[in-house]
Amino acid sequence: MGQRGPGRGDAMSRKRWVKRILAGLLAIGSAGGCKQRVFMEPADYKDAVMNALPRGLESDPHSTLTPDKVDRVTQEKGPGDVLDTTRPPRMVTLQECIAIALEQGNTGSQTPTNFGFKTESIETQNGRTIGGSDSIKVFAVDPAISAVSLERSLSKFDARWVNSLTWQKFDQPTAAQFLSFQNSRDVANLTTTLAKPLPTGGVSAITFSTDYQKFTSNSGSGFVNPNYTPRVQFTFEQPLWRLFGVEANQLAGSHPGSQLLNLQPSGGAGTEGILISRIRVDQAKADFDVKVNYLLVNIETAYWNLYAAYYNLYAQEEGMRQAFEGYRFIQIRVETGNQPPQDAYQARAQFERFRRQVYQARGQVLESERQIRGMMGLRSDDGFRLIPIDKPNEAPFRPDFYEAANEALSNRPELLEARETVKFNQLNVQLQKNLRRPDLRLVSQYDIAGLGTRLDGSETLAGGVPGNALSSFTSNNFNSWTVGFRLDMPLGFRDANGLVRDSQLNLARSYFQLRDAEMKALEYLVQQYRRVIQAHAEIGPAREERKALQIYLGKIKELIDIGRWDANSYQQYLTVQRDLATSIANEFRAIADYNSALAAMELAKGTIQQYNKVSVNEGPLPPWAQKKAADHIRERTESALKLRERDCSPEPAGPGVIGSTPIAPPGGTPLIGNITLPPFAEQRAPLPDALPTPLPLDPKKVAPSLPSGIGMSAQPPATTRLTQPAPQFPNPTFVGNGDPAGVFFQPVGTASFAPRTPAASAISTETKPSPAPPAPPLPTPFPAGGGSVPLPVPPLGSAP
Repeated sequence: MGQRGPGRGDAMSRKRWVKRILAGLLAIGSAGGCKQRVFMEPADYKDAVMNALPRGLESDPHSTLTPDKVDRVTQEKGPGDVLDTTRPPRMVTLQECIAIALEQGNTGSQTPTNFGFKTESIETQNGRTIGGSDSIKVFAVDPAISAVSLERSLSKFDARWVNSLTWQKFDQPTAAQFLSFQNSRDVANLTTTLAKPLPTGGVSAITFSTDYQKFTSNSGSGFVNPNYTPRVQFTFEQPLWRLFGVEANQLAGSHPGSQLLNLQPSGGAGTEGILISRIRVDQAKADFDVKVNYLLVNIETAYWNLYAAYYNLYAQEEGMRQAFEGYRFIQIRVETGNQPPQDAYQARAQFERFRRQVYQARGQVLESERQIRGMMGLRSDDGFRLIPIDKPNEAPFRPDFYEAANEALSNRPELLEARETVKFNQLNVQLQKNLRRPDLRLVSQYDIAGLGTRLDGSETLAGGVPGNALSSFTSNNFNSWTVGFRLDMPLGFRDANGLVRDSQLNLARSYFQLRDAEMKALEYLVQQYRRVIQAHAEIGPAREERKALQIYLGKIKELIDIGRWDANSYQQYLTVQRDLATSIANEFRAIADYNSALAAMELAKGTIQQYNKVSVNEGPLPPWAQKKAADHIRERTESALKLRERDCSPEPAGPGVIGSTPIAPPGGTPLIGNITLPPFAEQRAPLPDALPTPLPLDPKKVAPSLPSGIGMSAQPPATTRLTQPAPQFPNPTFVGNGDPAGVFFQPVGTASFAPRTPAASAISTETKPSPAPPAPPLPTPFPAGGGSVPLPVPPLGSAP
């Protein structure tokens, strides 16, 4: 081993080598040490998720999870029922319901033919996980979990910094004299390695190590004791066949690693490949879109179901009022002998029928409200009752089927999930074919070493003994290198061939599933396309049926006014009175069904989020969005209720032909200053709570006429629009705790009507009438009612 003294040339050579080593270390560090961003910044994660969790949920796993306490929200006894419905109203728009549901609600039923109902089942154990929840908060976490898996897949290419420091003491018995100096020594080793897994499957690394040895005796002259041996080693290893290339390593679940360094990837254990993990993220986002779509169609259907339920209650209450007036009229005629006695009992039965139907309608309202509350994440005992105030959409709409079909195939998130599954199986076939190849690798190493008795001072000591080992190291006097190949090949490839065949069969299976899903999506679109047209077509006949029944009752009133009431028409009158209440409920049920059909049509096309102006983005809300959307909508609604105009009745669609008129957004009434409350949301007189006592007859008066309120104050229409002022009913005198200006469902105590002076019948009364039978016994007081105005009716005019 030759020695060179220090000089200017050696100093410059050392500086060049130091610069090269530092540059290499910096290059590898900058290439592999960059930190990858996770799906969400820690501060954003804390604000968006952790603030909604109980304190100590992560840090105290040994604490007891006690059941949540159900606190009393209001002073009420509990949720309302058909006998106790006293709750102040809370006017809600469809937009507010959607905003609240997106923040804290549930998706509801995911049955494509039964929307508008919340899920009643509770989460159950499924293997090692709990499933069955339909909370939007639960589903919102799933895409983030998939994004974390993607980050873990990317981590297998992260650089590794591996360090070791060891000390050893050797003191062995001596079997031969010439080996004695080796059997008693001190040994130390310092090694640091910076390795970077490459996207092509290879590994590059720089290793710096220093070995120290101190022997108890010298072997002879020229023996360096103690000695330091610094070394820098450059390693490069690259697969040449299996898992060679960027795409193959983006598909593989793990990095090939290094055989020379015995180095495994830094992360990604148990995850799928990068490209496949990205597909899983896209599938998680599409699945979340599916859940949001179902939430939107369910909340909108539930909203219009509540709207129709209120109109049904309104119709039954109006029928009960008319049955009340009809009983009073018939009882007077029975007492005068101009009506068969049994007709009074039929009038009583009619009253009791409507009384029972009011109970049923109230129960339907409460259940419809419970359904929409379930999807909004609201408790039913919060002391309020929800009243829908949006004007329903009645504009005719006939979509272009083939345009809608193309939209459905492009936008349905379920089909996007199916396509991603096919793409995954395509990539899996390529991966399994690559893994069927033998594992042939190129291995290479190059190192630089030095020798000395210390790590500082001059490179050479007195007598030519090596001094500074690092100076000797930078002189680049000792070099070693290795180049070779390594082949690992299973004989037969049975397992690899089986995996390839399995991936091919799964690809064919997923492709057939995609085509089947597309066919089902088209057929579901056909169903909703027909339902939209049919639902709108039913509105016109239902409205005309209601008008015709009102005309009939108006004609009956005309006969009474001119003294030509025929007792034989009484049975038909009772039937028409019942039919009128049913027709009102059916008309607005048809309107609600049409609006629900429009929402289902948008679901079938995959555009319901755009239809409801909803967008799904990643991460938490931006910092400037300090208030929730529901709060903004609520403020606008309350302002609109204060500024709205009273006389702005909605224009009905009528029985016109369905055309291709574009539809408006759901609940398309402008909010500020132009809200039109439906009749059931307005203040109105309370329901009667008992049948009236028969009044004494005065035979000198003319025959009594039907009260103006009977038959919904029916009058024949002059136009097809229902924009006239609401009819007025006889004003009762209230006693007890009643208030005629109270809200809907408000109890009002008992009601007593002012005496009416009966008149003699138009039929001859010269013969003394037989004593009238006793009046049927009075029913028990009817519970609370009232709170909406009568349905607007057309004015008196010509009619057949």
